[in-house]
Amino acid sequence: MERDDWRARMALKGGPISHAIARAGWFVFAMLGALAMVGVAVLYAANPGERAADNSVAANFVGGLIVMAPIGAVVGALIGLPAQFAARTWLRNPTEAERRAARAAQPRLPSHGLRASGRWARSYEICERSVAAYHEVVATLSHGAGRDWLAGIGGTLDEELAESLRLARLGESLEPDDGELDGTALRVLDRLRDAERSFAETTERAAAIALELRDESDFVRVRAQLDMLAEQTPHLRASDQL
Repeated sequence: MERDDWRARMALKGGPISHAIARAGWFVFAMLGALAMVGVAVLYAANPGERAADNSVAANFVGGLIVMAPIGAVVGALIGLPAQFAARTWLRNPTEAERRAARAAQPRLPSHGLRASGRWARSYEICERSVAAYHEVVATLSHGAGRDWLAGIGGTLDEELAESLRLARLGESLEPDDGELDGTALRVLDRLRDAERSFAETTERAAAIALELRDESDFVRVRAQLDMLAEQTPHLRASDQL
C-alpha cells in the first residue's frame, strides 16, 4: 500500500528526470560519474605524462578508463544516494494545489450530523429517500387541485422527517458503547423502523394516485384515496415525546 501511494504521488508532479532519480538515483549518478571519467580518460590519453609517454594513445585511454571509471562510478553513487532521498521526499510531499485537490476529493460528512454508516444514520437516510421520492412524484403532476393536495401532504412529511432526524440523533446519543440497545434507545429504534415503513408506504401510495390524476375530475374521483393517504403518513410528532 505504501509503495502504491508513493507511485501515485510520483504521478502527480515532477518530470522524467526527477522520477528517474527518485527510483534509482545512486545508479543514475554512478553512470554519470563513469561517463565523466571517460572524458578524463580521453584527456589523459592525449597528455599521459612522462611515465606513459611511450604507450600508444589507445593503451593510455584504456588504462585510464579502467582506473578512473570505477572511481567515477563510486563517487557518483555516493552523490546519488542523498539525491535519490531528496527526490523521493520532494515527490512524496504534496504541493498546495494537491492538498486543495485532496481536501476537495474527501467525502463530506453527512449533513444530518449522524455517524456515517451507523444504524441511526441508515434509518434516517431510508426515511429521507422516501420523502425525496414523494416530492419527485408530486413534481411530475400538472398544476391543479390534486397536485396541491399532495404537496400539502408533502409538507407534513417534511415535518415528520425532521422529527425522525431528532429521534435518530437521540437514539445515537443513547446507544451504549457495546451497541446492545435496551430501554429508551430500543424504543427509539422501533419508532424509526415504523417510520421507515410508513414513509415508504406513503410514497408508494402517492405514486399510485399520481397515475390516476389527470385533471380536476380525477381529483374528485380519488379524493377518498387522498384522504386515506393523509391519514397514512407517519405521526411521529403526535406520539408520546421521548
